[in-house]
Amino acid sequence: MEEMNNSIRVIRILKNVMETVKHNVHQHFKEMNVTGPQGMLMGTLAHFGEMKVSDLSEKLGLSNSTVSGIIDRLENQGLVERTRSTEDRRVVYVKVTDAFVKNSQERFQKMEKLFETMMSKATPEELDEILQGLDTLQRVLNKK
Repeated sequence: MEEMNNSIRVIRILKNVMETVKHNVHQHFKEMNVTGPQGMLMGTLAHFGEMKVSDLSEKLGLSNSTVSGIIDRLENQGLVERTRSTEDRRVVYVKVTDAFVKNSQERFQKMEKLFETMMSKATPEELDEILQGLDTLQRVLNKK
């Protein structure tokens, strides 16, 4: 019974953490007229540069089809663009458009600063504990 209670507690804590993050970034994404997942995708592309759809899916922890749908909507808004690989036509790369970079760099910097401010409330020891716990959780969840 104790094991079940701890499992439920982990899920509840994760849900609360995600709600807090969602609440804090919602306004930034709203100003950009994008959803949270769209903003996360564009933030990932802005940070890492052009990526294959499959790599982007892996980074975001979303299926290729979900990421493709997000890309469709962002492409219609002129925020990202797709290009096919010249070596392998099955491979599709995605990058943010120059217009997006110009208009959003300041917003993403504000969002990063928001996260830095939130996390600066933790001591270095607490940050180490958080990272260690999240790494452990990820390993446990990925076990076959």
